[in-house]
Amino acid sequence: MILDLIEKNKNITQREMSIAIGSAVSMVNNFLDDYEQKGYIKRKYLSTKTVEYFVTKNGSERKKILNISYLNNSLKVFKSASEDIVRFLNQIIDKGFKRILLYGAGEVAEILLQTLTIERELPIDVLGIIDDDEDKQNTFLVGVPILSIESIRKLDFDGILISSYTNQHLILNKLQSINYPQNQISQFFEY
Repeated sequence: MILDLIEKNKNITQREMSIAIGSAVSMVNNFLDDYEQKGYIKRKYLSTKTVEYFVTKNGSERKKILNISYLNNSLKVFKSASEDIVRFLNQIIDKGFKRILLYGAGEVAEILLQTLTIERELPIDVLGIIDDDEDKQNTFLVGVPILSIESIRKLDFDGILISSYTNQHLILNKLQSINYPQNQISQFFEY
């Protein structure tokens, strides 16, 4: 990240770098010293407090290697997470849920929908996403409409999948308060 930041802005300060990577300024300084010794960067001192940084050819090659390694590891994590989601979705299918609603239009719902887009052979149709946030209602997430809880009465579906971690208990309580059948509720984080 430091090499990338320098390539984008040769006048970046160590404080700006530390904020961007979530580290102490002293740690950034240690990295910069190390990178300079390894020939990844060069510094041009304009004054005692003003420095321009330049990524060398070796630094650019090192950044490419680090990016490839990062992408490779990220792909492994993605594949593993995707396999977990597919296993979970197969459990939902085994329960007889093929036409479902998600409850919670956040990151979890987006990941579930993206997985269903990739894993087209899974026989699950997400008819909509229930969300209590009125600003989200009447919009779309990955092409699926975001609806109010009142929509439950208007749709023909097999069950609801709670797709929120932080609000799962609130959502479960809300579904129970409208007497939605417990056996038609699944929770992603329950498994």
